[in-house]
Amino acid sequence: MLTLVLSIVGGLIAVFLLAIFINKIPKKFHIIMVVLLLGLSGFFGYKLYKAIEEPVKFEAVKEKRYRKVIEKLIHLREAQMAHKTITGDYSGDIDKLAKFVDTAKFALTMQRDSTIPDREKNKKFRLDEETGGYYKEITLTDTLGFKSVKDSLFKEVEIRNLLKYDIKDAPGQIELETDYVFDKENRIPVFRARADKKDILFDQPERLLERELEVIAIEAVPGRYIRVGSLDEISTSGNWPRQYAPGASE
Repeated sequence: MLTLVLSIVGGLIAVFLLAIFINKIPKKFHIIMVVLLLGLSGFFGYKLYKAIEEPVKFEAVKEKRYRKVIEKLIHLREAQMAHKTITGDYSGDIDKLAKFVDTAKFALTMQRDSTIPDREKNKKFRLDEETGGYYKEITLTDTLGFKSVKDSLFKEVEIRNLLKYDIKDAPGQIELETDYVFDKENRIPVFRARADKKDILFDQPERLLERELEVIAIEAVPGRYIRVGSLDEISTSGNWPRQYAPGASE
């Protein structure tokens, strides 16, 4: 960017100097000098315009593509959470995760309070639970039926396609991995899904892409990857800012 600005400034200085010394050039060459000056002015004006326009276009393309990818990452997180709720673990295989969503069912339950004799306390005080004694409250869970995971959460989502970018000619795909971390003596499952910015912005100007890979601003997606979950800690959060959240204005 600095090189571009310096070349434009240098060109404008050259044009300015030519304009000053034009009267010292024979008149028969004035028309040539005027055309040359107009050409140089147009060229450097165009370079300046591109220097301003290019980042604006880059930001528009980036935001549109990031939103597409983040939507997929959110669906992956929802599928993984459903898988863990029912099976107790995450899945690192997209085909198995898709099969789970297509076939698994949630139990529909209802909790209700009830009262039963406190046998231990009655025994301790030699009380007859049939004629009196102590009672305790418990919560019972009744299963009312079952509902399809697919119909509940993913009616219009094809899980098998969630790793694809849906960006024309984009290389690679979203990476999906699972592992375990230890919290004291407990082995806890974790997952991570991440998309490489180099894949998402593969056709954008290299200098702008390199700057994007190093960004750490609060309103930006930091680092090289857009990700959800973690393999190093117990987290299902994404690393994108609030502006990319579902329902945020575009």
